[in-house]
Amino acid sequence: MHVSPAGIATNLWALLREHAVARHWELSDAVFAEIDGFAWVQGWVIVRYRTRHTYRDPRFDRVVACRTCGGEGKGEGGRSCRTCKGEGLLNFFEPARKSA
Repeated sequence: MHVSPAGIATNLWALLREHAVARHWELSDAVFAEIDGFAWVQGWVIVRYRTRHTYRDPRFDRVVACRTCGGEGKGEGGRSCRTCKGEGLLNFFEPARKSA
């Protein structure tokens, strides 16, 4: 019978699985180290799940499609939308632009 570091009796398969998972995380850390470092410096969110790393820029949470034009950027008559100034997107944290 094997005993884990916590003093809990384990079988051989559980011990082998534990070592395999630990080696897998070490390899994953080594493979993704440079990419994770870049994402961390940029302030991106890193989600790690088994062999997959997902990176996401949280600034996209602030951007939504303009409800007035439906994200098209064009209002009535084909002119630029007044709400989004023809961009089709609105940024919640940007101050409103003044019309010229």
